[in-house]
Amino acid sequence: MLVATLAALCAAVLFAMAAALQHRSAGLVSDGAALGTAQLSGFLLRTLRDPLWVLGGVAGVAGFALHALALRDGPLTLVQPLLVSGVVFALPLRHLLEHRAPRRNEIWLAALLAVGLVLFLTIATPAGGTAQLPDAGPTVVSGILIGLGVVGSFVAGRRATGSRAALLLGTGAALAFAAVAGLLKETMGVLSRGPAALATAWPVYALILAGVIGLVLNQLAYQAGPLSSSLPAVATVDPLVSLVIGVAVFDERFRSGPGALVGEALGLALVVAASIGLTGTASRNVRPLGRAKEPLRGARSATSFTNPRATETRLAQRRKDQPPMTVPAPSQAL
Repeated sequence: MLVATLAALCAAVLFAMAAALQHRSAGLVSDGAALGTAQLSGFLLRTLRDPLWVLGGVAGVAGFALHALALRDGPLTLVQPLLVSGVVFALPLRHLLEHRAPRRNEIWLAALLAVGLVLFLTIATPAGGTAQLPDAGPTVVSGILIGLGVVGSFVAGRRATGSRAALLLGTGAALAFAAVAGLLKETMGVLSRGPAALATAWPVYALILAGVIGLVLNQLAYQAGPLSSSLPAVATVDPLVSLVIGVAVFDERFRSGPGALVGEALGLALVVAASIGLTGTASRNVRPLGRAKEPLRGARSATSFTNPRATETRLAQRRKDQPPMTVPAPSQAL
């Protein structure tokens, strides 16, 4: 269990690096406008060639490997909530990339998230237990519901704009990532029977499909709006749906006493509230480091000193727009 915990925390750090770098990449390869069907393929191709996205992809692959290691040795109900801690790392990295200073309330929210996460995991996570094979019925039902949710989020997100589009697309990505977690756990179980077993195992191919869908939706969410709109969905929907998959599909159990249920609900509420609050304040009222002062009203711009031709053009246009000056007659002057 210790290996799973440490691997999940390291995966959270790497996923945070990937999120920060790839969100920055989405802002650089696109002007932030809504993408039509014709522009979508061009955006994705430019994204794949962007060095920041590639660097984020390397971090994401390393995080995925640690995620697989954590799921091999630990339950979904332990590993997925630990990945929420990536929110704490992603936003400071995003501030660093944009030369922004974190605010004091973000520090308090990060501490609140940590407290809620520790409380939830301490109470809810079983001390041990053996891994269970997935139940066929819940697996099919979960797959259908997640698939419908992903399609619905994509359609609604493509019709929306700005922060709402980022939130909807992020929700679709989170659902796909939750499916990836469940499929990855099953794939690690198949791998224990030998590498040759992977070739004929359907979870492997479903994992690849779900992973590609999640990555595309995640990048579209980054392009559609600020990180503070998409990251709350990924940080909350993914672990919550993963918990449901762990309980329904893999028969992972929580401690179910009255006191334990209250503590679990409180810890989970703190995690969700802190995640939403932390990401929601990331792009509001944050003062950039070294920001230049606003020029005084009426002050001449730098171009008036560095570009004489532009100055002459503006003055000529101004004289042209002004009405001709008339010289008053002597009687009028008096």
